[in-house]
Amino acid sequence: MDEALAGKQAAGRAAAALVEDGMVLGLGTGSTARWFIEAVGELVRQGMSLSGVPTSEQSAAQARALDIPLVELGRTGVDLAVDGADSVDPDLRLIKGAGGALVREKIVAAAARRFVVVVDAAKLHPRLRGRVPVEVVPFGWAATLAALESTGFAFELRRDAGGQPLLSDNGNLIADGGSGSIEDPEGLAEQIEGVPGVVGHGLFLGMADLVVAGRPDGGVEERTAAR
Repeated sequence: MDEALAGKQAAGRAAAALVEDGMVLGLGTGSTARWFIEAVGELVRQGMSLSGVPTSEQSAAQARALDIPLVELGRTGVDLAVDGADSVDPDLRLIKGAGGALVREKIVAAAARRFVVVVDAAKLHPRLRGRVPVEVVPFGWAATLAALESTGFAFELRRDAGGQPLLSDNGNLIADGGSGSIEDPEGLAEQIEGVPGVVGHGLFLGMADLVVAGRPDGGVEERTAAR
């Protein structure tokens, strides 16, 4: 098993220790969250009464295959949401959305009484870094991307291997912009949110309660929010 995979598996399975009987769970999307979903499936097989709100069609399919009961996200939210991230800083600010599920992920995270992030340790950075995804409505997308240049970053549509634009599960386009370290995540988020046509972005700020980072040796490190 390669080091990154070992860390992802360790983090996902460690988060499952937070699950209690009777919980409604937010089921995240991606290569680390899948290990949490797998562990939840094991808990269901052992007799625990659990239900899940998937953040993507991909996660829903995995949950169904594991016989995890799925429910709609209701007014009472979820007890615990567990999801991955692409970059995490010391203040537990996140970049998410490499899997294209950022809007549904943010809705579920905001509705959770506790939001736990699972990553391999390589995703821990002194500052947020990497490309920031945005979900945009198809109408006028070129104008939306032009308006996003006010952030100082050029945004480009995410495309599949055949060169066709990728669509989110919501039927919207996804664009990615920026690179390297992000000096002012809150300022960037405010700028992006002010652009008409943007449905949501992958900056998750002040949302995470706990980060569980898996190490290559299979151990885990926990970081809690200072608030």
